[in-house]
Amino acid sequence: MDKNQTCLKRFARIMLSHIGLLVIVVIYAVAGAYWFIKLESSYEALQNRIKNLKYLDVQDAKKYIVYDMWLQNSQNHTGTEFILLAGNNLKMFHDFVVDAVQNSYYDGRNDTDIYNWSFSKSLLFTVTTMAAIGYGHIAPKTFNGQLFCIIYAVVGVPLLLLFLANIGEVLADTFRYIYSRGCCVTCRFSRRKNEASKDVKPKSVFKDMVGNEVYMPTSEVQVPITVNVCVVAFYLMAGGLLFKLWEGWQFHSAAYFSFITLSTIGFGDYVPGNSFNMGKDSAVVAGLKMLATIVFSLFGMALLSMCINLIQEQIMSKFKWMAKELGMNDEEEDQQAKHKYRKTEYEVTTTPPGKDGNNYLQNLEEKPRHKFRRRPLSTDSRGYVKLSEMN
Repeated sequence: MDKNQTCLKRFARIMLSHIGLLVIVVIYAVAGAYWFIKLESSYEALQNRIKNLKYLDVQDAKKYIVYDMWLQNSQNHTGTEFILLAGNNLKMFHDFVVDAVQNSYYDGRNDTDIYNWSFSKSLLFTVTTMAAIGYGHIAPKTFNGQLFCIIYAVVGVPLLLLFLANIGEVLADTFRYIYSRGCCVTCRFSRRKNEASKDVKPKSVFKDMVGNEVYMPTSEVQVPITVNVCVVAFYLMAGGLLFKLWEGWQFHSAAYFSFITLSTIGFGDYVPGNSFNMGKDSAVVAGLKMLATIVFSLFGMALLSMCINLIQEQIMSKFKWMAKELGMNDEEEDQQAKHKYRKTEYEVTTTPPGKDGNNYLQNLEEKPRHKFRRRPLSTDSRGYVKLSEMN
């Protein structure tokens, strides 16, 4: 019994890890694509047959209108009568085509080998459903397909949100660490330059032990709003160049599509077609394009969520600082933080001889504070303090 519980705990730990959630999301999306194909393919085949029959009917109606107009032209009609007959025939043909479009799936094409529920389009549908984007390029028509779509979305949306939350947390920690290390190296260069004498060559800054320094803890470093905005803008421009190359869109339209997709708005006015067209390119190239599009969308949503959270942290810290300056916050100020943010105009804080920059601020608290003791003053017989003691 204990072995079974241990195996279940290990399996649950693996499945709830980042790799495990990724595997679950991939399997869920691919399995959902195959199930939607199975549920909708027979109905779509019936639609194609009805559409092709209606296409033939439209062609026959067009031939009838042309033949009737030629026959009426041989009659001795006045110009007004001929115009009236032609208008009636064209109105009848117009109503016939509109009815064919609305009720018989007519789209002006006579093809039986083009299916909306191909694997690539179905996979795009499952990913956009889980991400709550919803382009609307295809949708289930059958009762079983619609019922399955509801159940699929109820499970898939929280699953993808959990995956994106974990990925966003890892991205935020990684981005914050990289930014803090970059700032730390800059601070170390300034400190070494300030401490170095003219005759002694300073030690390389990269030989210092880099850790969670007291004067710059990684967990407390806040990434500026401008840096986050630049990251998002760079990613949108990369998406614009990518889809401009693959889809043939203009750059601004491709960047617009990238933002609408990453923000899960999904208007549906732009839908990736060539990126999911398995018949245009070879199977390997089409598969790589499809994989790159999905990875770009999922990673971009996690990246956008990360930047929004980092911007929110920065804004909250600004409001806390404002409340403190206005006297609305009575929290005690951390002495190390106070020392960390105290800046001078011409120099940086130097490290005393024999001390490491990692331990400098920590040693500030360890130093005993000298307390001044008041020595009792001598007085004369009348109770007045002696003049020598006052001096």
